[in-house]
Amino acid sequence: MTECSSQIGRDQSAFVAGGLIARSTGLARLGDHMTMSKMGITRLVVITAFIGFAMGVRADGQGWSWLTLAAAMIGTALSCMGAGVLNHLLERDTDALMERTKDRPLPAGRISPREAAISGAMLSIAGVLVLAWGANWLAALFSAFTIFSYVFIYTPMKRVNSLSTLIGAVPGAMPPIIGYAAATHRVGVEAVLLFAIMFIWQLPHFLALGWLYREDYARAGLLILPVVDPDGRRTFRQIMLNSAALAVAGILPTLVGVSGVLHFFAALVCGGVFLAFALRLVVTPTRQQARALFLASLLYLPIVLTTMLLNQL
Repeated sequence: MTECSSQIGRDQSAFVAGGLIARSTGLARLGDHMTMSKMGITRLVVITAFIGFAMGVRADGQGWSWLTLAAAMIGTALSCMGAGVLNHLLERDTDALMERTKDRPLPAGRISPREAAISGAMLSIAGVLVLAWGANWLAALFSAFTIFSYVFIYTPMKRVNSLSTLIGAVPGAMPPIIGYAAATHRVGVEAVLLFAIMFIWQLPHFLALGWLYREDYARAGLLILPVVDPDGRRTFRQIMLNSAALAVAGILPTLVGVSGVLHFFAALVCGGVFLAFALRLVVTPTRQQARALFLASLLYLPIVLTTMLLNQL
């Protein structure tokens, strides 16, 4: 009887342990899929799409359609997640060569390419269909263009030409266009201005990151500007020019009557501070200054976008 009880106890312990391992494995796989979906970028994309939607509602004066809003946000999020997974799939070989990315799910072998391909395709298609069903076909077409240009133009172009950063900034700036189109069935000046801010912001943001990890990018054979420009002259010139352009673009929404005074002063101050960080990097081209500019870029966008959003509500 005692031996039987002991065996039952061992079986129960094994069952519980097996359940815990399975649960841990399931959570780990979910975490890997979330990593490939680039949830940090997805959050930013949804926020900018929401601001575009809010601008469209205000421009048309038709009031809020909560069903359309939900479809626009969910569809945009799914599209971004799908594009992120497909980007991870296409870059798995170069990711394996970079210290910063070698432990991502695909190069580390935790997720198979087939699983990533299915996941990325399903998320992308679902995002476009949700936008088409719950918003309109214009928003869905913009979303499809964003996915295609990011995955099939920008991603492979990084291997062949330093202009890839410029090309990649286009899909990166599309979310407010998608949100605005979802609300209005058209594209207005408000969305174009927000697109311009997003487009210009990405250039110094990514170039600072590229300068920080240029050895890593070079090891992977990715021909971004900091890799093909070893002395940094062209890189820093582009950072300075685009930081100055961002300072101007940031205040344009108020100057043309799209946004208010709160946004104007926030964009003016943030643009000036950002430009000062860019100048410090040009004068003192060190990793410390490049990291400082990159961190400044992470602060600039939330502040400017938040004040712009507050002016729409």
